[in-house]
Amino acid sequence: MKLATVRIRNFKLLRHIDLQFSTEPDKPLTVIRAENGSGKTSTLQALRWALYGQEVMEDPLIRLSPADWPDQEKCKISVEIDFIHTAVSQVNGRLIANETGFILKREVEERPVGDIPNRGPEDLMLFEKTDQGAEKIEVPDIEVRSMLPRDMIDIFFTDGDAAMTFISPQLPDRTKQDKVMRAIRLLLGLRMMEGITKRIKTERSKVNKQIRNSTGSQELATVIEALEQTNEERERLRGSLSELNEKIESVNHKLGNVSRDLLRALEAGNHEQLAHQRKKYRDELEAARREDGECKIKHQALFQSEALGWGLVGVSLRKGFEVLQDLHARGVIPGTAIPVLRERLEIAECICGADLSQGTRAYTQVMELIKQQLENDQRVENLSALYYHAKGDMSKWDVQESQRWQTEATELRRRRFSVQDRIDGANQELKSIDNKLEQIDEQQIEQLREQEKMWQASLQKQQQDLYQTQASLQQTEERLQELQQEQKRLRRLDQRMHKLNAQLTALDDLSLIVGDTLHEMQNEYLGKVSQRMNQLFLHMAGADPDQGATFQGTEITPSYNIVVHTKDDRTLNPDHEVNGASQRALTFAFIWALTEVSGVVAPRVIDTPLGMMSGSVKRRVLEMVSRPAGEEVDRQVILFLTQSEIAQTEDILDERVGAAMTLTKTDDYPIDLVNDPEAGQSEIRICGCSHRQYCEQCQRINVTEYNLQYRNRHGVK
Repeated sequence: MKLATVRIRNFKLLRHIDLQFSTEPDKPLTVIRAENGSGKTSTLQALRWALYGQEVMEDPLIRLSPADWPDQEKCKISVEIDFIHTAVSQVNGRLIANETGFILKREVEERPVGDIPNRGPEDLMLFEKTDQGAEKIEVPDIEVRSMLPRDMIDIFFTDGDAAMTFISPQLPDRTKQDKVMRAIRLLLGLRMMEGITKRIKTERSKVNKQIRNSTGSQELATVIEALEQTNEERERLRGSLSELNEKIESVNHKLGNVSRDLLRALEAGNHEQLAHQRKKYRDELEAARREDGECKIKHQALFQSEALGWGLVGVSLRKGFEVLQDLHARGVIPGTAIPVLRERLEIAECICGADLSQGTRAYTQVMELIKQQLENDQRVENLSALYYHAKGDMSKWDVQESQRWQTEATELRRRRFSVQDRIDGANQELKSIDNKLEQIDEQQIEQLREQEKMWQASLQKQQQDLYQTQASLQQTEERLQELQQEQKRLRRLDQRMHKLNAQLTALDDLSLIVGDTLHEMQNEYLGKVSQRMNQLFLHMAGADPDQGATFQGTEITPSYNIVVHTKDDRTLNPDHEVNGASQRALTFAFIWALTEVSGVVAPRVIDTPLGMMSGSVKRRVLEMVSRPAGEEVDRQVILFLTQSEIAQTEDILDERVGAAMTLTKTDDYPIDLVNDPEAGQSEIRICGCSHRQYCEQCQRINVTEYNLQYRNRHGVK
């Protein structure tokens, strides 16, 4: 089976979505790009619902109509799939493949009231395309399930977040073993052998009843009756075990979905923690603003200080002081010579010892000097005072204060820039926190937490029932063996049952032959799947056993356990001893190996396959799942990818993608979407942008981060 087109109407927020998939063998990959919450999971659920109905939905009571659909107003929900099915038949020893086109449409009506869907009966239609037109198939369910068995839904339609379905630590070992065994039997066509085994058991039961009714031995009749009852009890317990395994798987799946939804709801943050962070950044913003105010006051004072004036006129002041220094050197200043000269005239002796008596030549010269000094006294006095005052100030401002002002100015400028960065950072954090607070739905988070607790309790209860049923089954099988041995002993004693004994012996022999054949076929296919899984996993993990890699190989054991071997001869438990990326790679390796060995052609639809992966592991996984079909096997792969999953794998997608499109949720505006979608209601929209493109509809705020190119109706520019 290959999907060609899908038309979805009013399924959750997928109000009007048309998808077209690649069916080309050389480019089998279709990429549907969508961020979290943009319709990936809803699209996967729509495909599953279209093929199998509400029985495969996580909760059949959850409404399928859009959440904002008006109460009690009729909503018609439909999914139409146009697909191609290849039937292989054998003619004269040759395998002939015939391709047939089909159109499948499932629809239902809801008249929702709140969370209650009020859903009517589902209507499934299947048409086969012929040369004469579309012919309606009367029993569509049987036809669809013959093409793609219901039990294979988790192999061909996989939620990447729950991809570890065969190695999940939440599932008991017996459940995982049964899932692996069931998958191998289903895909490899061993169900027919199982049917023969059941038919033999039915015939054995009939012969045993005849023996019981015909024997003359009461003891043998009692043993046969006990044997029949024990057989019935064993089948009942096996049925209960199978039901419990399915319930556990279902509960585990629901628990995983609730845990994932809770994690996504908490991605915006815990309300209490965000409130605490909001107060912290508000306090930091207030402190930064106070410090900025203090810096402003200091800056103002600094520009009003005397030191700034000295710094601005310092050059001119130094030139003037140099003039004063010259006057002082020449003795013009200080102006204190007149008192000294008059004192010397009074004692009639110069400080050098010369005679200054009246009438001497020296006396006349001193008197002339006093006269000159008296004429310039006021100017000299002013210059002298200026000289001595400037001498002290110039020494201080020229060296110490000017440098201090410059240092303080530089430090204040640096400090104010730092404070402004803190203010901007706090404002940005507050804006981010406010946006997150707006997105938090405390009621939804509390509901999800309660649901998580409920499913955890349910899972624990189902597992306890499983262990008890397994113990009862083991006891019943032991009792059955004892009764069978006793029956054989008593049958040998009762010769009258010769014919019936012969029939029973023949059935026992036939059962043994069929059982051995089934066992051999299972072991043969099991070995092939195990070997191919090992090759694929080692390639994806980038592990070379010859180079001493930690992972030396993987294996499906005869008891259907998937294990990982290491270089120190240890066996790792994939549940707990293998990282998340390797767990996904291991699951994909098993699924791909199984489908390759079986040769089944069916779409492999995976939501978020590359989550938890990065670097070379992510690239190798993508290369493996998107590899073009070879001569030995055909394939179709449909991947739902976020842009972060796409990152660093663009070159692989360039080569492998045959069809691409992008889903966008209108509610993402304005936080994540750049352009207003002008939507009157919440909905998912689709555009033809590939993994390297964006348009007005899907443009997000991070397009530059991923180096995306703008696309318009004329192409990329």
